[in-house]
Amino acid sequence: MTSAPPTWFAELTGVLHEGQSETAGADWARRLHTALSDGRVPVTLDVVHAWHLYTVIPLLAAADARAGRTTAACAALAAAHERALEGRSVTREEWADLLEPVLRQVYRDAYGFEEAFAVAYENARAYAVANGFDGADADKYGTDYAESTTEPNTRAYAEANALANARAVAAAYATADAEAFARTFPGARTRAYARAVAADARHTSAYARLAEGLLTALERGPFKPLGFMA
Repeated sequence: MTSAPPTWFAELTGVLHEGQSETAGADWARRLHTALSDGRVPVTLDVVHAWHLYTVIPLLAAADARAGRTTAACAALAAAHERALEGRSVTREEWADLLEPVLRQVYRDAYGFEEAFAVAYENARAYAVANGFDGADADKYGTDYAESTTEPNTRAYAEANALANARAVAAAYATADAEAFARTFPGARTRAYARAVAADARHTSAYARLAEGLLTALERGPFKPLGFMA
């Protein structure tokens, strides 16, 4: 009889299932159940490391490349996941230092700068019009307000989430503590991944790619690192 998967895995797979289209999600859930029933690969944090090495980080690196950003931080984090899969030690401090810059960009991209800017502009412009500004002045008021608030808000959101997540995840990874990892809200972080790499407004394609990668990580074992983006 197959034992119940750990808490973090149930949370993670629930988010990935919900994020896909109904048809794709149902098919993925069926294949996931088959993989779990097989029981060939234990559902340990090795699955998390493999998922990040082969799926999550390559998707994030591709997003960086499309935006003209360096992929060096992603490559360095991938190397740490590879070391973990090989059974080599990565300290809590190393994990935190490697996770923080990658997660900062994830949360910045996930924040939705353009949408936030548009909302700030419309609200400020409506306020200006209600207070007697003419059309051109109202437009300028809305633009000035959006420009002065959206970037600081985006930066604060990204930095706060990156710092908190990096510290918590680093502690869980360094000690291979599955219960501690479950307390890092992996589902919420996965939603941020999907928003950060999404090519469609509903993010369904991003969820599908992340979901397929997790299923592949389960089916891949025993784990044998193939290299970043192999």
